[in-house]
Amino acid sequence: MVKQERSERTRGNLIRAAATVFDQVGYERATLMVISDLATVTKGALSFHFAAKSDLARAVQAEACAASGGVLAELAEREGAAFEIVVEMVQALVRLLESDVVVRAGTRLAGELETPDDPSLHCQLNWLGALFRTLRRARVDGSLLPSVDVRAAAAVMISLVVGASAMTRTHSELAFGDGAFGKRESAQQWLGRMLRVVRPTLSGR
Repeated sequence: MVKQERSERTRGNLIRAAATVFDQVGYERATLMVISDLATVTKGALSFHFAAKSDLARAVQAEACAASGGVLAELAEREGAAFEIVVEMVQALVRLLESDVVVRAGTRLAGELETPDDPSLHCQLNWLGALFRTLRRARVDGSLLPSVDVRAAAAVMISLVVGASAMTRTHSELAFGDGAFGKRESAQQWLGRMLRVVRPTLSGR
């Protein structure tokens, strides 16, 4: 049992180390040597758990999807206006992308690698499905306007997640004519701004 726990702990450390490296430099520039050094394990121990870099990438993607999917599943079980649950979902996803390097790396890898159309590996596909299902509930309970295309609404909501995360890494003040570099707004702040623009169109509130 102790040996198994140690093995699982080593595997988890490798996944987190790989996620950190993938998040920083991407899949192509990441090396197994850097990952094993960051995880403080030998190259042999890494090879025992993962035969190739692609196996590590898949493990990061799978853990990212499991973590973010679990959060969305828990929110989907809540009672109340379904559109408000959708708002909570996008807020939770933005928080995860800000705070969880595995989720962040998993979503980056889905864009860099040829990833199967499998929600257990492709986080954005998982997110889109969860948003779509909850927005269909919103159509039924009246919290989504009846004229709104549910598929388009799901695409808009996931675009807010991606856009808010991108804006916090961009010196937008230069594009907006605000002069020199200033303090960047957080992804949550950008999400709040964008929600105030789209919410009336989708929910009428």
